[in-house]
Amino acid sequence: MLHELRTALSGAYDIEAPLGRGGMAFVYLARERRLDRPVAIKVLAPELANDETSRKRFLREARTVAQLAHPNIVPIFTVDEIGGFVFFAMAYVAGETLAHRVATRGPLDPHEAGRLLCDVGEALDYAHARGVVHRDVKPDNILIDEATGRALLSDFGIAHASPPSRSSGGRQLGRPAAPRGHVIGTAAFMSPEQASGELVDARSDIYSLGVVAYYALSGRLPFQANTDEGFLAQHISDPAPKLATVVPPPMVPPRLAQIVDRCLSKEPWARYPDAGAMVRAVTAAVAPPAVPLAIRAFMVRSTHLEAPGLIYAFVTGVGLLPATVAAWLSPTTATLRAATTVALGVALLLPVVVAVVRVRRLLAAGHKREELVAALAARQARRREELAFVYGPAPTSFERFIAWLARLALLTTSVAVGGLLDIINVPWLVAPLLPFITAGGAATALLAAVVARARTEQRTDPRGERSLRFWRGPLGRALFRVADPAGAGPVTRVASIVGRVETPA
Repeated sequence: MLHELRTALSGAYDIEAPLGRGGMAFVYLARERRLDRPVAIKVLAPELANDETSRKRFLREARTVAQLAHPNIVPIFTVDEIGGFVFFAMAYVAGETLAHRVATRGPLDPHEAGRLLCDVGEALDYAHARGVVHRDVKPDNILIDEATGRALLSDFGIAHASPPSRSSGGRQLGRPAAPRGHVIGTAAFMSPEQASGELVDARSDIYSLGVVAYYALSGRLPFQANTDEGFLAQHISDPAPKLATVVPPPMVPPRLAQIVDRCLSKEPWARYPDAGAMVRAVTAAVAPPAVPLAIRAFMVRSTHLEAPGLIYAFVTGVGLLPATVAAWLSPTTATLRAATTVALGVALLLPVVVAVVRVRRLLAAGHKREELVAALAARQARRREELAFVYGPAPTSFERFIAWLARLALLTTSVAVGGLLDIINVPWLVAPLLPFITAGGAATALLAAVVARARTEQRTDPRGERSLRFWRGPLGRALFRVADPAGAGPVTRVASIVGRVETPA
Protein backbone atom coordinates (compact mmCIF):
# COMPACT_ATOMS: atom_id res chain seq x y z
CA MET A 1 0.00 0.00 0.00
CA LEU A 2 2.80 2.43 0.86
CA HIS A 3 4.30 2.28 -2.64
CA GLU A 4 0.92 2.82 -4.29
CA LEU A 5 0.15 5.71 -1.93
CA ARG A 6 3.49 7.39 -2.69
CA THR A 7 2.81 7.08 -6.40
CA ALA A 8 -0.77 8.39 -6.14
CA LEU A 9 0.11 11.44 -4.00
CA SER A 10 3.50 12.19 -5.57
CA GLY A 11 2.17 15.32 -7.27
CA ALA A 12 1.32 17.03 -3.96
CA TYR A 13 3.04 15.13 -1.12
CA ASP A 14 6.21 13.17 -0.44
CA ILE A 15 5.29 10.30 1.88
CA GLU A 16 8.21 9.85 4.30
CA ALA A 17 7.32 7.35 7.03
CA PRO A 18 4.37 5.64 8.77
CA LEU A 19 3.30 7.19 12.07
CA GLY A 20 0.62 4.75 13.24
CA ARG A 21 -2.66 3.07 12.53
CA GLY A 22 -6.13 3.54 13.97
CA GLY A 23 -9.25 1.45 13.73
CA MET A 24 -10.01 2.39 10.14
CA ALA A 25 -7.09 4.50 8.85
CA PHE A 26 -3.33 4.74 8.47
CA VAL A 27 -1.33 7.84 9.37
CA TYR A 28 1.86 8.83 7.56
CA LEU A 29 4.41 11.60 7.91
CA ALA A 30 4.64 13.52 4.63
CA ARG A 31 5.97 16.77 3.23
CA GLU A 32 3.62 19.04 1.35
CA ARG A 33 5.48 20.10 -1.76
CA ARG A 34 3.73 23.38 -2.47
CA LEU A 35 4.34 24.89 1.00
CA ASP A 36 7.36 22.74 1.90
CA ARG A 37 6.01 21.83 5.35
CA PRO A 38 5.60 18.55 7.25
CA VAL A 39 2.06 17.22 7.48
CA ALA A 40 0.37 14.11 8.79
CA ILE A 41 -1.65 12.26 6.14
CA LYS A 42 -4.57 10.17 7.43
CA VAL A 43 -5.64 7.63 4.81
CA LEU A 44 -8.78 5.51 4.95
CA ALA A 45 -7.82 1.83 4.82
CA PRO A 46 -8.17 0.58 1.20
CA GLU A 47 -10.50 -2.26 2.21
CA LEU A 48 -12.90 0.33 3.66
CA ALA A 49 -12.67 2.91 0.87
CA ASN A 50 -15.56 1.30 -1.02
CA ASP A 51 -17.72 0.85 2.10
CA GLU A 52 -20.19 3.72 2.11
CA THR A 53 -20.64 3.74 5.91
CA SER A 54 -16.89 3.84 6.61
CA ARG A 55 -16.37 6.43 3.91
CA LYS A 56 -19.05 8.73 5.34
CA ARG A 57 -17.68 8.36 8.87
CA PHE A 58 -14.15 9.18 7.69
CA LEU A 59 -15.27 12.26 5.77
CA ARG A 60 -17.49 13.31 8.69
CA GLU A 61 -14.36 13.42 10.91
CA ALA A 62 -12.68 15.71 8.37
CA ARG A 63 -15.68 18.02 8.22
CA THR A 64 -16.03 18.07 12.01
CA VAL A 65 -12.42 19.00 12.69
CA ALA A 66 -12.37 21.50 9.83
CA GLN A 67 -15.00 23.49 11.75
CA LEU A 68 -12.81 23.63 14.87
CA ALA A 69 -10.01 26.19 15.04
CA HIS A 70 -8.37 25.94 18.44
CA PRO A 71 -4.68 25.89 19.49
CA ASN A 72 -5.21 22.60 21.37
CA ILE A 73 -6.94 20.75 18.52
CA VAL A 74 -4.87 19.31 15.66
CA PRO A 75 -6.10 21.25 12.60
CA ILE A 76 -6.99 19.77 9.20
CA PHE A 77 -5.58 21.46 6.08
CA THR A 78 -7.32 19.63 3.26
CA VAL A 79 -9.41 16.56 2.39
CA ASP A 80 -9.17 14.86 -0.99
CA GLU A 81 -9.46 11.66 -3.01
CA ILE A 82 -6.62 10.75 -5.40
CA GLY A 83 -6.03 7.47 -7.18
CA GLY A 84 -8.62 5.64 -5.14
CA PHE A 85 -7.18 6.85 -1.81
CA VAL A 86 -9.46 8.87 0.48
CA PHE A 87 -7.35 11.00 2.84
CA PHE A 88 -6.97 14.27 4.67
CA ALA A 89 -3.86 16.23 5.56
CA MET A 90 -3.49 17.70 9.03
CA ALA A 91 -0.81 19.46 11.05
CA TYR A 92 2.13 17.31 12.06
CA VAL A 93 2.88 17.51 15.79
CA ALA A 94 6.52 16.66 16.50
CA GLY A 95 6.41 14.94 19.87
CA GLU A 96 4.74 11.95 21.47
CA THR A 97 1.37 10.78 22.68
CA LEU A 98 0.48 10.93 26.36
CA ALA A 99 0.32 7.12 26.35
CA HIS A 100 3.93 6.90 25.15
CA ARG A 101 5.05 9.60 27.58
CA VAL A 102 3.67 7.78 30.64
CA ALA A 103 4.79 4.33 29.41
CA THR A 104 8.40 5.45 28.90
CA ARG A 105 8.93 8.02 31.68
CA GLY A 106 6.28 7.26 34.26
CA PRO A 107 3.49 9.43 35.71
CA LEU A 108 3.45 13.17 35.23
CA ASP A 109 4.10 15.52 38.14
CA PRO A 110 1.04 17.52 39.27
CA HIS A 111 2.19 20.74 37.60
CA GLU A 112 2.73 19.06 34.23
CA ALA A 113 -0.47 17.01 34.50
CA GLY A 114 -2.46 20.10 35.45
CA ARG A 115 -1.23 21.98 32.40
CA LEU A 116 -2.10 19.04 30.15
CA LEU A 117 -5.60 18.74 31.64
CA CYS A 118 -6.18 22.46 31.10
CA ASP A 119 -5.02 22.21 27.46
CA VAL A 120 -7.30 19.26 26.68
CA GLY A 121 -10.14 20.68 28.79
CA GLU A 122 -10.05 23.97 26.88
CA ALA A 123 -10.10 22.05 23.58
CA LEU A 124 -13.13 20.05 24.74
CA ASP A 125 -14.91 23.15 26.03
CA TYR A 126 -14.41 24.79 22.63
CA ALA A 127 -15.67 21.70 20.78
CA HIS A 128 -18.67 21.25 23.11
CA ALA A 129 -19.68 24.87 22.59
CA ARG A 130 -19.91 24.09 18.89
CA GLY A 131 -21.99 20.97 19.35
CA VAL A 132 -19.20 18.36 19.11
CA VAL A 133 -18.81 15.47 21.59
CA HIS A 134 -15.47 13.70 21.07
CA ARG A 135 -16.45 10.31 22.57
CA ASP A 136 -12.90 8.90 22.39
CA VAL A 137 -10.76 10.96 24.78
CA LYS A 138 -7.78 8.76 25.69
CA PRO A 139 -3.97 9.07 26.04
CA ASP A 140 -3.37 7.80 22.50
CA ASN A 141 -5.39 10.72 21.14
CA ILE A 142 -3.52 13.38 23.13
CA LEU A 143 -0.32 14.63 21.48
CA ILE A 144 2.37 16.49 23.44
CA ASP A 145 4.33 18.98 21.35
CA GLU A 146 8.04 18.42 21.92
CA ALA A 147 9.02 22.08 21.52
CA THR A 148 6.38 23.73 23.71
CA GLY A 149 4.95 20.96 25.90
CA ARG A 150 1.47 21.95 24.68
CA ALA A 151 -1.13 19.15 24.56
CA LEU A 152 -3.31 18.78 21.46
CA LEU A 153 -6.45 16.68 21.06
CA SER A 154 -6.74 14.57 17.91
CA ASP A 155 -8.82 11.81 16.26
CA PHE A 156 -12.43 12.96 16.10
CA GLY A 157 -13.26 9.79 14.16
CA ILE A 158 -16.27 8.86 16.30
CA ALA A 159 -17.16 12.37 17.41
CA HIS A 160 -20.82 13.36 17.22
CA ALA A 161 -21.72 16.81 15.94
CA SER A 162 -25.07 18.48 16.42
CA PRO A 163 -26.15 22.14 16.20
CA PRO A 164 -25.75 23.66 19.67
CA SER A 165 -28.61 25.59 21.20
CA ARG A 166 -27.56 29.11 22.12
CA SER A 167 -28.76 31.95 24.23
CA SER A 168 -29.23 35.40 22.80
CA GLY A 169 -25.70 36.23 23.92
CA GLY A 170 -24.24 33.36 21.93
CA ARG A 171 -23.35 31.12 24.86
CA GLN A 172 -24.54 27.56 24.63
CA LEU A 173 -27.49 26.65 26.85
CA GLY A 174 -27.98 22.99 26.03
CA ARG A 175 -25.23 20.38 25.85
CA PRO A 176 -24.43 18.60 22.59
CA ALA A 177 -25.70 15.04 22.81
CA ALA A 178 -24.93 11.89 20.84
CA PRO A 179 -27.87 9.56 20.16
CA ARG A 180 -28.45 6.20 21.77
CA GLY A 181 -27.21 3.17 19.90
CA HIS A 182 -24.50 0.57 19.83
CA VAL A 183 -21.43 1.08 22.00
CA ILE A 184 -18.42 2.62 20.21
CA GLY A 185 -15.22 3.98 21.68
CA THR A 186 -12.35 2.67 23.81
CA ALA A 187 -13.65 0.52 26.65
CA ALA A 188 -11.01 1.48 29.22
CA PHE A 189 -11.94 5.19 28.97
CA MET A 190 -15.72 5.13 28.46
CA SER A 191 -18.19 6.90 30.68
CA PRO A 192 -20.91 4.72 32.30
CA GLU A 193 -23.60 6.14 30.00
CA GLN A 194 -21.46 5.58 26.90
CA ALA A 195 -20.65 2.02 28.03
CA SER A 196 -24.38 1.40 28.44
CA GLY A 197 -25.18 2.67 24.95
CA GLU A 198 -27.24 5.51 26.40
CA LEU A 199 -27.50 9.16 25.42
CA VAL A 200 -24.15 10.91 25.98
CA ASP A 201 -23.31 14.58 26.17
CA ALA A 202 -20.32 16.78 26.98
CA ARG A 203 -20.10 15.36 30.50
CA SER A 204 -19.22 11.97 29.02
CA ASP A 205 -16.00 13.51 27.66
CA ILE A 206 -15.32 14.95 31.13
CA TYR A 207 -15.52 11.43 32.60
CA SER A 208 -13.10 10.13 29.95
CA LEU A 209 -10.73 13.02 30.69
CA GLY A 210 -10.95 12.04 34.37
CA VAL A 211 -9.75 8.53 33.44
CA VAL A 212 -6.93 10.11 31.43
CA ALA A 213 -5.99 12.30 34.43
CA TYR A 214 -6.02 9.27 36.73
CA TYR A 215 -3.69 7.45 34.35
CA ALA A 216 -1.39 10.46 33.86
CA LEU A 217 -0.95 11.04 37.61
CA SER A 218 -0.70 7.42 38.77
CA GLY A 219 0.54 5.46 35.76
CA ARG A 220 -2.41 3.08 36.00
CA LEU A 221 -6.09 2.97 35.11
CA PRO A 222 -8.80 3.22 37.77
CA PHE A 223 -10.13 -0.18 36.64
CA GLN A 224 -8.23 -3.30 35.61
CA ALA A 225 -9.69 -5.91 33.25
CA ASN A 226 -8.58 -8.38 30.60
CA THR A 227 -11.49 -7.79 28.24
CA ASP A 228 -13.50 -4.88 26.92
CA GLU A 229 -16.60 -6.37 28.55
CA GLY A 230 -14.82 -6.35 31.91
CA PHE A 231 -13.92 -2.65 31.56
CA LEU A 232 -17.47 -1.74 30.52
CA ALA A 233 -19.01 -3.61 33.46
CA GLN A 234 -16.74 -1.82 35.96
CA HIS A 235 -17.33 1.61 34.46
CA ILE A 236 -21.06 1.02 34.70
CA SER A 237 -21.31 -0.41 38.21
CA ASP A 238 -18.08 -0.09 40.25
CA PRO A 239 -17.00 3.15 41.96
CA ALA A 240 -13.53 4.25 40.90
CA PRO A 241 -10.87 3.98 43.65
CA LYS A 242 -10.01 7.39 45.06
CA LEU A 243 -6.84 8.73 43.45
CA ALA A 244 -5.41 9.60 46.89
CA THR A 245 -5.46 5.88 47.79
CA VAL A 246 -3.23 5.12 44.80
CA VAL A 247 -0.98 8.19 44.83
CA PRO A 248 -1.09 9.66 48.35
CA PRO A 249 -0.39 13.33 49.11
CA PRO A 250 1.84 15.20 48.78
CA MET A 251 2.70 13.43 45.50
CA VAL A 252 -0.66 14.66 44.17
CA PRO A 253 -2.23 17.74 45.80
CA PRO A 254 -5.50 16.80 47.57
CA ARG A 255 -7.50 19.38 45.59
CA LEU A 256 -6.29 17.95 42.27
CA ALA A 257 -7.12 14.41 43.43
CA GLN A 258 -10.62 15.57 44.37
CA ILE A 259 -11.11 17.06 40.90
CA VAL A 260 -10.19 13.74 39.27
CA ASP A 261 -12.53 11.87 41.63
CA ARG A 262 -15.38 14.23 40.75
CA CYS A 263 -14.80 13.73 37.02
CA LEU A 264 -15.15 9.97 37.61
CA SER A 265 -18.57 10.25 39.24
CA LYS A 266 -21.03 7.66 37.93
CA GLU A 267 -23.85 10.18 37.56
CA PRO A 268 -23.28 12.86 34.89
CA TRP A 269 -24.89 15.53 37.08
CA ALA A 270 -22.28 14.91 39.82
CA ARG A 271 -19.40 15.81 37.46
CA TYR A 272 -18.47 19.31 36.36
CA PRO A 273 -21.24 20.94 34.31
CA ASP A 274 -18.81 21.72 31.50
CA ALA A 275 -15.13 21.39 30.65
CA GLY A 276 -14.55 25.09 31.31
CA ALA A 277 -15.55 24.66 34.96
CA MET A 278 -13.15 21.74 35.27
CA VAL A 279 -10.32 23.79 33.74
CA ARG A 280 -10.92 26.60 36.24
CA ALA A 281 -10.84 24.10 39.13
CA VAL A 282 -7.59 22.51 37.87
CA THR A 283 -5.98 25.92 37.40
CA ALA A 284 -6.77 26.88 40.99
CA ALA A 285 -5.58 23.50 42.30
CA VAL A 286 -2.14 23.50 40.62
CA ALA A 287 -1.45 27.24 40.71
CA PRO A 288 1.62 28.06 42.81
CA PRO A 289 0.28 28.76 46.29
CA ALA A 290 0.95 32.02 48.06
CA VAL A 291 3.71 30.79 50.36
CA PRO A 292 3.37 32.28 53.87
CA LEU A 293 6.24 34.35 55.24
CA ALA A 294 7.19 31.78 57.90
CA ILE A 295 7.60 29.00 55.31
CA ARG A 296 9.48 31.29 52.89
CA ALA A 297 11.87 32.27 55.69
CA PHE A 298 12.31 28.60 56.67
CA MET A 299 13.17 27.66 53.06
CA VAL A 300 15.60 30.57 52.62
CA ARG A 301 17.39 29.84 55.87
CA SER A 302 17.65 26.15 54.97
CA THR A 303 19.44 27.16 51.78
CA HIS A 304 21.79 29.47 53.67
CA LEU A 305 22.64 26.73 56.17
CA GLU A 306 23.78 24.26 53.47
CA ALA A 307 27.44 25.42 53.40
CA PRO A 308 27.87 25.85 57.20
CA GLY A 309 26.24 22.47 57.68
CA LEU A 310 28.73 20.78 55.35
CA ILE A 311 31.66 22.46 57.15
CA TYR A 312 30.26 21.44 60.53
CA ALA A 313 29.81 17.85 59.37
CA PHE A 314 33.36 17.78 57.98
CA VAL A 315 34.89 19.08 61.23
CA THR A 316 32.87 16.60 63.28
CA GLY A 317 33.66 13.64 61.03
CA VAL A 318 37.34 14.41 60.45
CA GLY A 319 38.18 15.93 63.85
CA LEU A 320 35.96 14.92 66.76
CA LEU A 321 35.03 11.40 65.65
CA PRO A 322 38.64 10.19 65.07
CA ALA A 323 39.75 11.90 68.28
CA THR A 324 37.06 10.10 70.29
CA VAL A 325 37.90 6.74 68.71
CA ALA A 326 41.63 7.31 69.36
CA ALA A 327 40.94 8.26 72.98
CA TRP A 328 39.09 5.00 73.59
CA LEU A 329 41.60 2.83 71.75
CA SER A 330 44.76 4.32 73.23
CA PRO A 331 45.89 4.23 76.88
CA THR A 332 44.59 7.63 77.94
CA THR A 333 42.93 8.93 81.09
CA ALA A 334 39.24 8.46 81.79
CA THR A 335 38.84 12.24 81.86
CA LEU A 336 40.09 12.61 78.29
CA ARG A 337 37.83 9.81 77.12
CA ALA A 338 34.81 11.38 78.80
CA ALA A 339 35.65 14.83 77.42
CA THR A 340 35.96 13.65 73.82
CA THR A 341 32.80 11.55 74.12
CA VAL A 342 30.78 14.44 75.54
CA ALA A 343 32.15 16.79 72.85
CA LEU A 344 31.17 14.31 70.10
CA GLY A 345 27.70 13.85 71.62
CA VAL A 346 27.10 17.60 71.77
CA ALA A 347 28.37 17.99 68.20
CA LEU A 348 25.95 15.32 66.99
CA LEU A 349 23.03 16.62 69.03
CA LEU A 350 23.41 20.34 68.29
CA PRO A 351 22.19 20.19 64.62
CA VAL A 352 19.13 18.24 65.79
CA VAL A 353 18.39 20.84 68.46
CA VAL A 354 18.77 23.72 65.97
CA ALA A 355 16.47 21.94 63.50
CA VAL A 356 13.86 21.31 66.20
CA VAL A 357 13.98 24.99 67.25
CA ARG A 358 13.34 26.09 63.68
CA VAL A 359 10.52 23.58 63.24
CA ARG A 360 8.92 24.70 66.51
CA ARG A 361 8.88 28.29 65.27
CA LEU A 362 7.16 27.11 62.09
CA LEU A 363 4.58 25.20 64.13
CA ALA A 364 4.07 28.19 66.41
CA ALA A 365 3.23 30.27 63.33
CA GLY A 366 0.41 27.81 62.59
CA HIS A 367 1.99 25.81 59.75
CA LYS A 368 2.31 22.04 59.34
CA ARG A 369 4.86 19.81 57.67
CA GLU A 370 2.50 19.20 54.74
CA GLU A 371 2.52 22.93 53.93
CA LEU A 372 6.32 23.00 53.95
CA VAL A 373 6.54 19.93 51.72
CA ALA A 374 3.96 21.37 49.31
CA ALA A 375 5.91 24.65 49.07
CA LEU A 376 9.19 22.79 48.50
CA ALA A 377 7.57 20.54 45.89
CA ALA A 378 6.09 23.55 44.04
CA ARG A 379 9.46 25.30 44.09
CA GLN A 380 11.22 22.21 42.71
CA ALA A 381 8.57 21.72 39.99
CA ARG A 382 9.14 25.29 38.81
CA ARG A 383 12.90 24.82 39.10
CA ARG A 384 12.84 21.62 37.03
CA GLU A 385 10.79 23.38 34.35
CA GLU A 386 13.22 26.32 34.27
CA LEU A 387 16.30 24.08 34.12
CA ALA A 388 14.74 21.92 31.39
CA PHE A 389 14.08 25.06 29.34
CA VAL A 390 17.63 26.40 29.81
CA TYR A 391 19.63 23.15 29.53
CA GLY A 392 17.21 20.87 27.71
CA PRO A 393 15.12 17.97 29.02
CA ALA A 394 17.77 15.31 28.34
CA PRO A 395 21.58 15.04 28.55
CA THR A 396 23.44 16.73 25.70
CA SER A 397 25.97 15.01 23.43
CA PHE A 398 28.75 16.60 25.48
CA GLU A 399 27.35 15.20 28.72
CA ARG A 400 27.02 11.72 27.23
CA PHE A 401 30.62 11.99 26.01
CA ILE A 402 31.79 12.98 29.51
CA ALA A 403 29.92 9.98 30.99
CA TRP A 404 31.57 7.55 28.57
CA LEU A 405 34.97 9.20 29.13
CA ALA A 406 34.62 8.67 32.88
CA ARG A 407 33.77 4.99 32.38
CA LEU A 408 36.69 4.50 29.99
CA ALA A 409 39.11 6.25 32.38
CA LEU A 410 37.96 4.11 35.31
CA LEU A 411 38.37 0.95 33.24
CA THR A 412 41.86 2.02 32.12
CA THR A 413 42.84 2.84 35.70
CA SER A 414 41.56 -0.52 36.96
CA VAL A 415 43.53 -2.42 34.30
CA ALA A 416 46.68 -0.39 35.02
CA VAL A 417 46.39 -1.00 38.79
CA GLY A 418 45.88 -4.69 38.10
CA GLY A 419 49.07 -4.69 36.05
CA LEU A 420 51.01 -2.92 38.80
CA LEU A 421 49.83 -5.52 41.33
CA ASP A 422 50.61 -8.40 38.93
CA ILE A 423 46.94 -9.41 38.92
CA ILE A 424 46.71 -8.85 35.15
CA ASN A 425 49.45 -9.84 32.74
CA VAL A 426 50.45 -6.95 30.49
CA PRO A 427 52.98 -6.82 27.61
CA TRP A 428 56.50 -6.04 28.77
CA LEU A 429 56.61 -2.95 26.53
CA VAL A 430 53.63 -1.46 28.35
CA ALA A 431 54.73 -2.34 31.89
CA PRO A 432 57.01 0.72 32.38
CA LEU A 433 54.14 2.98 31.40
CA LEU A 434 51.69 1.56 33.95
CA PRO A 435 52.32 4.21 36.66
CA PHE A 436 51.71 7.01 34.13
CA ILE A 437 48.61 5.25 32.75
CA THR A 438 47.28 4.83 36.28
CA ALA A 439 47.86 8.48 37.17
CA GLY A 440 46.45 9.71 33.86
CA GLY A 441 43.38 7.49 34.04
CA ALA A 442 42.65 8.51 37.63
CA ALA A 443 43.07 12.20 36.82
CA THR A 444 40.83 11.90 33.75
CA ALA A 445 38.15 10.04 35.72
CA LEU A 446 38.26 12.65 38.49
CA LEU A 447 38.03 15.52 36.00
CA ALA A 448 35.13 13.86 34.16
CA ALA A 449 33.34 13.25 37.47
CA VAL A 450 33.76 16.91 38.47
CA VAL A 451 32.45 18.12 35.09
CA ALA A 452 29.54 15.66 35.20
CA ARG A 453 28.69 16.78 38.72
CA ALA A 454 28.67 20.43 37.67
CA ARG A 455 26.44 19.71 34.67
CA THR A 456 24.10 17.60 36.82
CA GLU A 457 23.75 20.40 39.35
CA GLN A 458 22.83 22.76 36.53
CA ARG A 459 20.14 20.38 35.31
CA THR A 460 18.65 18.97 38.50
CA ASP A 461 19.26 21.39 41.43
CA PRO A 462 20.44 18.63 43.82
CA ARG A 463 20.33 20.88 46.89
CA GLY A 464 16.64 21.55 46.42
CA GLU A 465 15.96 17.89 45.70
CA ARG A 466 17.80 16.82 48.86
CA SER A 467 15.84 19.29 50.96
CA LEU A 468 12.54 18.06 49.50
CA ARG A 469 13.46 14.39 50.09
CA PHE A 470 14.54 15.11 53.67
CA TRP A 471 11.38 16.94 54.78
CA ARG A 472 9.14 14.55 52.86
CA GLY A 473 10.87 11.49 54.31
CA PRO A 474 10.90 9.79 57.73
CA LEU A 475 13.59 12.05 59.24
CA GLY A 476 11.55 15.16 58.43
CA ARG A 477 8.44 13.58 59.94
CA ALA A 478 10.41 12.61 63.04
CA LEU A 479 11.68 16.17 63.54
CA PHE A 480 8.15 17.55 63.36
CA ARG A 481 6.94 14.95 65.87
CA VAL A 482 9.76 15.79 68.24
CA ALA A 483 9.16 19.52 67.82
CA ASP A 484 5.45 19.24 68.61
CA PRO A 485 4.84 21.68 71.49
CA ALA A 486 2.72 19.02 73.21
CA GLY A 487 5.72 16.68 73.39
CA ALA A 488 7.79 16.34 76.53
CA GLY A 489 10.90 14.57 75.26
CA PRO A 490 14.40 15.66 76.38
CA VAL A 491 15.26 17.11 72.98
CA THR A 492 12.09 19.19 73.03
CA ARG A 493 12.95 20.55 76.46
CA VAL A 494 16.49 21.40 75.34
CA ALA A 495 15.09 23.03 72.18
CA SER A 496 12.73 25.10 74.32
CA ILE A 497 15.66 26.34 76.40
CA VAL A 498 17.73 27.14 73.28
CA GLY A 499 14.73 28.91 71.75
CA ARG A 500 14.31 31.11 74.82
CA VAL A 501 18.05 31.94 74.79
CA GLU A 502 17.96 32.81 71.07
CA THR A 503 14.81 34.92 71.35
CA PRO A 504 14.88 36.71 74.70
CA ALA A 505 11.72 38.48 75.81
